[in-house]
Amino acid sequence: MTDRHAAPDVASAQITGARDSQEDTLMTRVLAADSGVHAGELLLVLADGMGGHASGEVASRLVVDQFSSSYVNGPANVQAALRDSLHIANEQLAIAMDETPGCAGMGTTLIGSVLRDHRLYWISVGDSPLWLYRDAALQRLNADHSMAPLLDDMARNGLMDREDALADFRRNKLRSAVAGMAIELVDVCTEPCVLQAGDIAVLASDGVLTLSAGQLVTVLQNPHDRSLQELADDMMTLIDAAGHRGQDNASVILYRH
Repeated sequence: MTDRHAAPDVASAQITGARDSQEDTLMTRVLAADSGVHAGELLLVLADGMGGHASGEVASRLVVDQFSSSYVNGPANVQAALRDSLHIANEQLAIAMDETPGCAGMGTTLIGSVLRDHRLYWISVGDSPLWLYRDAALQRLNADHSMAPLLDDMARNGLMDREDALADFRRNKLRSAVAGMAIELVDVCTEPCVLQAGDIAVLASDGVLTLSAGQLVTVLQNPHDRSLQELADDMMTLIDAAGHRGQDNASVILYRH
């Protein structure tokens, strides 16, 4: 569980980018003392909606709300509670689509992560990255359910050129999403990540991938001793400054242990 005597060091930030609306949804929540077996845990949830404008926003917000409320009442085992919460959120999304025909085809990625007893647990669907920053290095913890890893494997195995793999139009296509139907791929941590003092967990939507790993590390190294909120804001400022045409929504949650 988190330290009951100190508020967790958590920050979040978002930009709309070149999109007309914000389809990402973020949630950070310390579970209250009356939350049963999960009391005191820190719950961090990020969803990147899709389906166009209002539909993407509806999908991401509904899934985040349903996931978080279900987790509080879930079983004591964290991985089991994460799985149950994902299942319930996906079912509720299916119901919403049935009741609102205009939202047919909407969906979302999801990262649900929990800090308990200095351990970071997670479940994820889609391509939104969960990274661990430690000792000036960034490590991705969760699976990427886009086509990118498959194309990269093909390039490594000599089945296509590296340049072709990077330019392939299928690269950002999702192989799995929370969309109210059977979820093709789900990543649940088999073993939680044991956090060390100074570690930073980074949950992000794929709009943050405008920045290279090197740029992200430069921000997180924090040479000027800035607050975690300032670091989150710095990431968004760098993305804005890049001025990429068609920049997607970008969102980040940072947790410093």
